[in-house]
Amino acid sequence: MLRYAVQTMSWSSLRSHCLPIFLRITLLFIACWGMSWAVASELPDDFDQMPDDLQTVLLDFISPQQADIWGADSKVSGTHSLVRYLDDYHTQVEVDFMDGVVRVETRGAEEPRQQLRQAVVSILLTPADPRMIDLYTAADFGLTGTPFLLGQVVDHDGKEIGGLWRAERFADYLLKNNLQRTRHGLRITMPMVSQHQVVAARSFGRSVVRSANKYRVDTALIYAVIETESSFNPLAVSPSNAYGLMQVMPRTAGRDVMDKIYKSDRTPSKRYLLDPEQNIDFGTAYLSILRDNYLRGINNPLAQEYCMIASYNGGAGQLLKSFHRDRSEALRRINRMSAKDVYRHITRRHPKAETRNYLKKVIERKQKYAGIG
Repeated sequence: MLRYAVQTMSWSSLRSHCLPIFLRITLLFIACWGMSWAVASELPDDFDQMPDDLQTVLLDFISPQQADIWGADSKVSGTHSLVRYLDDYHTQVEVDFMDGVVRVETRGAEEPRQQLRQAVVSILLTPADPRMIDLYTAADFGLTGTPFLLGQVVDHDGKEIGGLWRAERFADYLLKNNLQRTRHGLRITMPMVSQHQVVAARSFGRSVVRSANKYRVDTALIYAVIETESSFNPLAVSPSNAYGLMQVMPRTAGRDVMDKIYKSDRTPSKRYLLDPEQNIDFGTAYLSILRDNYLRGINNPLAQEYCMIASYNGGAGQLLKSFHRDRSEALRRINRMSAKDVYRHITRRHPKAETRNYLKKVIERKQKYAGIG
């Protein structure tokens, strides 16, 4: 009886009830246990707005086949990779943006070659707008709009793949010439072009230039931050719930931008931040907030940029404390140092190794994008 009562409640009504979080999770468990997997595999419309713990519970329930089929080889999307499952989880698609490779593999499929072919075509034509893609369930990719891998993967003739004919032709070529047999099925590996990140950068160029002009931030710096944060993966989602190209966290940087730039007390949604243009706007806006608010008072523009970059990763508070626990004294010390000494201090004495390395990576990569508008 309780199970039936819970199942008849809408997801939104369950969320809106003033219940302790452990009780809401328990009720979700009862509801999902009583459902068929066909029903449970569909996420509610307001999934993006649900608390993170409820999202986790739901995702655990909708993908039992993934673990059954792939076991220890099961993968999930990350900041520098996109992983999707097709054909009721029998086909795994992984785009590794950092290493520059696309892997498509089937296990236990009824028609493995045909399903492998379909998956290759699907990932090659997946649209650049992440909002058109179901990130959470094993549904087919959408196939409308400009592919986000356009120019990053080329066919056996060295041509960009922007339409169905060329994608199917390349898939047939790969099945004939690049098919690998694994212990459990079939796999195809597609290398991305050597400068795939520069190609990706150009595809977001209009949004980057617009945000650079709006917030007075160097375009090369924006590109370098994007590469370091996500390797130009527009669907990047981190374990700490940072989203998109510039890995904006809704409840921290996102709220800061809404407050200081857009004069609103709202929190941007996951769906909003997964839109590349809006993500670049928010990420660049946050860099400007660091410069104009939290790091205001640093006189040397280059030294201030080093501090901005480190603060984007590790927070302005940690950055200033690495110079002195008192903010005013920290600023005085920074202003007595050359930009070179500020860089050396951050990369050697910042308390977080991740931030020390982050600054090095961004500065190194910034040079790569100096000529890209």
